[in-house]
Amino acid sequence: MEKMKILAVDDNIINLATIEQELKDKYDVVTVNSGVRAIRYLNKEKPELILLDVQMALMDGIETLKEIRTMENGSTIPVIMLTAKKDRETVIEGSKLGILDYVVKPFDTQDLHDRIERALKRVGVLPVEDKELYDGVKQVQNEIRENNIRGAIMKIEEILSYKIDEEIFGRMQNAKARLRANDVETADRLVNRVLKILERTVGLEESAKYPISAGEMNARLLYVLNDLENFKVKEASQKLEELMKFDIPPVVAESCIAAQERLDEFDDGAAEELVQQALGEMKNHLI
Repeated sequence: MEKMKILAVDDNIINLATIEQELKDKYDVVTVNSGVRAIRYLNKEKPELILLDVQMALMDGIETLKEIRTMENGSTIPVIMLTAKKDRETVIEGSKLGILDYVVKPFDTQDLHDRIERALKRVGVLPVEDKELYDGVKQVQNEIRENNIRGAIMKIEEILSYKIDEEIFGRMQNAKARLRANDVETADRLVNRVLKILERTVGLEESAKYPISAGEMNARLLYVLNDLENFKVKEASQKLEELMKFDIPPVVAESCIAAQERLDEFDDGAAEELVQQALGEMKNHLI
């Protein structure tokens, strides 16, 4: 398998040699010692990522990047800045030019590898593994339950920066909006639903899930419908949440999750239709 190509730009040849040595086993590292040479290279080739030093003579990193962003091979390429110090002005300028991350020199090898991998995932060059996504969402849930709302929002924003399934993206976006509106309870439910979906995808269905008979599942769904008919939205949502603790068919679970989301939006009618759908899917599953 062909290695992904990384362009390293630094006017210090010792730094370039170090970068090449640390990354060569995993990546095809191309090194150039000036912004001008980087631009010449990009006129012919397009690497998957650029490591760009900030402090360079003649043409510094910011000036180089401004030129790169005007080029066909450089307009969208992910860039990680290498800098001896992370000053506020550089961060602001870099952010305007689409910098994905900064690495402060001298860098830790594992940290550099992690940041490169994270940057490549954010632009879709590398896929985000379901288990990794699950772990990230689990961290969000932990932050919420420890009442660290700011930390939960920051973690959600990191997850949203990756190229992920649209349905999961939408649910996490909604959870972030709920946290910003101080609706922590709803945000926690939304995050929990995403975890339920990912548990099935990753194959992490909880061993603690309880068995449930078809008759009891049917009865619980009918109780939910009864609550909805009597405008008991909170009670209906709680019953759906309880049902999700049992080992129910995935298609039924998906309808229940969607019904809970409609209830969060106070769309009782749509939620009722989804519960009816869950009843139908349960019957089909048993045929």
